[in-house]
Amino acid sequence: MISPNAFFHVALKVPDVGEAVAFYREHLNGDLIEHEQPNEEATGATAVEHAALMVGDKHLYVFDRAPYEAAGLVDELPYGVLHFGYTVDDVDAAVADLADDVSFVMEPTVFGDLKVAFFEDPAGTRIELLEYVD
Repeated sequence: MISPNAFFHVALKVPDVGEAVAFYREHLNGDLIEHEQPNEEATGATAVEHAALMVGDKHLYVFDRAPYEAAGLVDELPYGVLHFGYTVDDVDAAVADLADDVSFVMEPTVFGDLKVAFFEDPAGTRIELLEYVD
């Protein structure tokens, strides 16, 4: 069993990031933190349009494709909820604690300043564990 530090975010895959941002800003008073579009040379995990908003006290990430999907680490995912994320002190230790009990979608991988791993609950809902690394 692990004890996450905090519930951190929900990630969505949408067909139109700008339209989703407008919706969450207009209807839930979301505060836009960033909205980035990939440049022409972007590949893999960086070839993704995404936006980050604060809705209430939580982050909402909106993607045209999940970074781990764009990097080829998982098969193409449908639109909707991609995952929800919890922060932990040590992703590798958390994965070791869970390894016998859960189905992993993606083993620990570093993306920028984050180390992440994904696993599924019994119904197939994806859960991300994330650790900030230097």
